[in-house]
Amino acid sequence: MVQAQNDKPSRSPSLTSIGFLLHRAQSRLREGVVAAIEGSGLHPGQLAILGVLSDKGPLSQRALAEASQIEKSSLVLFLDTLERDGWLYRDDDPEDRRAHLVKLTPKGKTKFSVLGLRLQKAQDAFLAPISKAEHAQLIELLLRLGGPT
Repeated sequence: MVQAQNDKPSRSPSLTSIGFLLHRAQSRLREGVVAAIEGSGLHPGQLAILGVLSDKGPLSQRALAEASQIEKSSLVLFLDTLERDGWLYRDDDPEDRRAHLVKLTPKGKTKFSVLGLRLQKAQDAFLAPISKAEHAQLIELLLRLGGPT
């Protein structure tokens, strides 16, 4: 059966499910992020660690895992690489001798701030189809859906 040109296409429930649409949006945003970090030596998963440390300052590995939502074994691998490449370092926690605080190096802070400008451009391009008010609303809705941070 041929659809008339003026007829609106029917929307498939599976292609308009929240999960599918969030996945498509995230995939599109990820493409921009990957392009923005090209040449930095970073894996997209490492950005959450750097972003959390940039926003919150030094954290224990446990707190960093919770804040970044990165599984502990992956976190350790990411931290090892970021430390080796000079983005961050681990220092003794003065309040808990068994723990370490993860801190950005001065070089890491500088590199992440430069990278942040490129990431902001990627985010702005991703959000271009919606208004500033819709952008603010999207953030509010995602914060509610994602739970406390």
